[in-house]
Amino acid sequence: MQFLKVGIPYKWLVTIVVTMGMFMSLMDSTIVNVAIPQMERAFGANIHDVQWVITVYMLTQAAVIPIAPYLTARFGGKRAYVWTLSAFLVGSLLCGFAWNLPSLVIFRLLQGIGGGILLPMAMILLYQAFPPKERGTATSVMGVPLMLAPVFGPILGGFLVTAFGWPWAFFINIPLGIIAVFIAQKKLREMSPQLYTHFDLAGFLTVAPGSVTLVYAISEMADGNVTIGNALLLLGAVLFLFAFVMIEWRQSQRGHEPLLDIRHFKDRTFAFSSLALIFFSIVWFGLLFLIPIYLQTLHQESALQAGVIQGTLALATMAILPFSGRLSDRIGPRLIALCGLMVLVTATALMIMLALNTAIWIIVGIMLLLGSASGLAQQIPVAAMSHIEKEDQQAVAHGSTLVTVLRALAAPLGIATIASIVQVQSQKNVSNLAAQGITGKLLQEQSTLLAMHQGFLVVALLAFVAFVLMCFVPKRKKGEKEQLEAVASMVESIS
Repeated sequence: MQFLKVGIPYKWLVTIVVTMGMFMSLMDSTIVNVAIPQMERAFGANIHDVQWVITVYMLTQAAVIPIAPYLTARFGGKRAYVWTLSAFLVGSLLCGFAWNLPSLVIFRLLQGIGGGILLPMAMILLYQAFPPKERGTATSVMGVPLMLAPVFGPILGGFLVTAFGWPWAFFINIPLGIIAVFIAQKKLREMSPQLYTHFDLAGFLTVAPGSVTLVYAISEMADGNVTIGNALLLLGAVLFLFAFVMIEWRQSQRGHEPLLDIRHFKDRTFAFSSLALIFFSIVWFGLLFLIPIYLQTLHQESALQAGVIQGTLALATMAILPFSGRLSDRIGPRLIALCGLMVLVTATALMIMLALNTAIWIIVGIMLLLGSASGLAQQIPVAAMSHIEKEDQQAVAHGSTLVTVLRALAAPLGIATIASIVQVQSQKNVSNLAAQGITGKLLQEQSTLLAMHQGFLVVALLAFVAFVLMCFVPKRKKGEKEQLEAVASMVESIS
């Protein structure tokens, strides 16, 4: 802990603290996925039952993310962050000691409460610590170690689970979390809580079930369970979310504190950047779902080989992020995000030409393009927040939480949508190819490959929609850069 005694500027201490928390949360997700087969054997359960270990965590996150601004205002950013991190740690410890599958699912729910609030809380603290002109650099610096989580998570998880058993998929969080809590407690500044902050209960009681039901219904329908019950759940989710929008609008009109301040969507920059972020997230998580299936099922790569190939994507993102952040601070995040989305459109269009025997160097080249696109497109949320000043802490809290909520909901929607497209098209292709005399293993491989081509085409079109939406984000006004720099200098001199 000697680095704590060095004169590190406060904003970078905040970056270190929130990066550790987010890294731990993301690492946990990748390691738990590796442990699923061992959980099956340990609990004598099937894959459908064990999947609830993943699903309940995702659904809980979607439900609790919106309460982050209230907790920040009511208890102060430091206290809320430390409590959230501690809840995640307690949940992790209990998960490791779970004695059967139902107890593990319940403890994952507790862990999901901490993990769900942790992500927007980290962004709130980060955006409050940095002036607007430096948020691009801050986001990019934080993004570099976070990209290591999906690269090293499966490797570390595979070793721990193999050597010590599935509980270590959760116990690994304990030492990392204790260090993060210690640094946060020692170095984060206390923020004065707003004691009379009102909790928007009506908003929470509509957005929580609406978000959870939406994710659950689409996930079930994507698995082929297209039933009247699931269709009614989907309709109910839409009605809940519509009611939420109406409630939040009335709260804002009456001058009350909303759960999520949807008035941010009146700002053209925030609105179009957020819409672009939704489509980008759908595309990105849909791709992350399809790529390993293509590599292992169709291209006949081993899990390790597929991991190494996918690792080039993360490495490209890590290489691009620092430069994209600095350029964003100089010329604005809009242009950087547009470049990233255009590269994404190009890369996804190239994936339509992938074959069963495509050369590895071509696949790696596409992975590098995708990684570069991700590194540049990380400036989309920076663009959304670019018109919110550092001093307006509640606006920062609500804006960053809205961004996090949208990304959290778009991720499972992307996986469900793309999975559904590939599944339906694959079944159609089997019939068409069988009529042409193709049989056996080749029939399955070709039908799946053609379905993936159709999925990649949809992904490319959605990426193009994200690009078009980003074009509607206003350009930075003349003199705005100088104004932001003056505000930043004033804040630096005060602190």
